[in-house]
Amino acid sequence: MEKYLGKKYKLRSSHNFDEYLKFIEVGLLSRKLVTSLSPISVLTKNEDGSYSLTMITPIRKVVITFQLGVEFSEDRPDGIKVKSTMHLDGDKLIQTQIESNGRKSTHVREFTDKLLTVTTTAEGWDGQCIRIYELVE
Repeated sequence: MEKYLGKKYKLRSSHNFDEYLKFIEVGLLSRKLVTSLSPISVLTKNEDGSYSLTMITPIRKVVITFQLGVEFSEDRPDGIKVKSTMHLDGDKLIQTQIESNGRKSTHVREFTDKLLTVTTTAEGWDGQCIRIYELVE
């Protein structure tokens, strides 16, 4: 994973993202706004050994700081508080998010030299969201 640290990946395509947002009950106006954005994603490692995953849009910058394998509280961009855990599996950063109602989503971020592919699934939803980011030179 070290070789992907600090690299910037910009969203180029998105499949089923709006459907996923509907499933997790994000309101219409928020969905319209977020689906119109092409964020830049950057993963960095901090001096204390923690990681930060940063999503940058023209509207705001969202930073999630975490230790691998340690549950943490996260404020999702839609304002919902969730419990998240991150772990590595090769070139994949896997995030499990659990809402207070027990609904669980999994986000698998697979890094390559040119692409970051984020595959999202959720318990109780038969769909799959795939968002592809390309390396920004």
